Amino acid sequence: MPWGMAGWFIIGIILGCLTGMLPGLHSNTLISILSEIGIDETSFAILIIALYPANLIVSFIPSIFFGIPEDSTVIAVLPGQRMVLRGKGLMALKTVLLSSVFAALVSMVLFYPSLGFFPILYGFMRPNMKYILLLLSIILLAKTKKPHLSLLIFLLAGALGYLSLNSEMKDPFLPMFSGMFAITAMINYGKRRIPEQKDTNIDFGFLKFSFLGVLLGFFSDLIPGIGSPSQVAVFATIFMPMNTLGYLATISSISISQAIFSLSSVASINKARVGAIIWLSDYIDIEKNLALLLPLFLIGITVSVFIVYLLRRKIGAMASLDLKEINWVLAAYLIIITFLLNGVFGVVILVLGSILGLVTTKMKIERTNLMGAIIVPTLILLFR
Repeated sequence: MPWGMAGWFIIGIILGCLTGMLPGLHSNTLISILSEIGIDETSFAILIIALYPANLIVSFIPSIFFGIPEDSTVIAVLPGQRMVLRGKGLMALKTVLLSSVFAALVSMVLFYPSLGFFPILYGFMRPNMKYILLLLSIILLAKTKKPHLSLLIFLLAGALGYLSLNSEMKDPFLPMFSGMFAITAMINYGKRRIPEQKDTNIDFGFLKFSFLGVLLGFFSDLIPGIGSPSQVAVFATIFMPMNTLGYLATISSISISQAIFSLSSVASINKARVGAIIWLSDYIDIEKNLALLLPLFLIGITVSVFIVYLLRRKIGAMASLDLKEINWVLAAYLIIITFLLNGVFGVVILVLGSILGLVTTKMKIERTNLMGAIIVPTLILLFR
């Protein structure tokens, strides 16, 4: 790769890491801004293929250690925070890192066969998706400890999601999920100190969940209206009970494999569920440049994982600070970034999401039911 292209690749890695650490600065938002500054098409494509995987990897850090999710990592907040509170946040982080590398390698192996499978599977699944999604939702609710109350929370979250997603906000996921998960966690755990995060060895039993995540990431690129790895992971729990590390391995693998297979779906059926890949397809012919894009994506994943792994102890040390003091800073950041991106209406959604999240925890209802915020609007769209 010429030095000029290498420079854009390095810049992409750096920007991806920054956007991953700062929720609200989503990769799609940054790509949209950068598209206005006149970078030539090839250079911009190189920047995107580096920025996106770096963002995917680093975005798990605030989700695990500070409870502030992106839409793709929202379910990681639940097991991630539990492990942090037990002093095992670094184990959670290493699980995500290793699962991501494993998912990337397996996805690369399955990539070229997927080019032939996608047209066949997409033709079968598309007309039946609304019934499949409805059935999965019913099963999900039926398996909860309090089905009737879970249905109420599921529908209330769905109403909030419908209101948010059909607004004119630039980033409707930020206030919705930050309220339901991050602000709720801050209120519930604000008076605790987080224990020291010990850098212990991990059990590689999570790899079976990582392989499951690869398969789910493959199918998620075929399902109309379902683009969030968190949403796919929630449904996965219906059929395969998961421990804490299993959750993290599954959702991180879904995120990575979905991104890789999105390149395949663009090349084979001209469909993409990932915003960054849609942007990429506007600047480069993906089908003709797979031999370049796939290695670059894998390098981006590898470099990002290596950087985070080297800095893992410093990351763990940040999480060990007094959570009560950190909460004020994080809450202020969320309110400010929500207002800057989405205005007063975004702050209202943030407050409503916080109330709903608190009610859910006080009633001791599984917080996975809050994913109704995505599932209900999707069902409405599919049945319309």
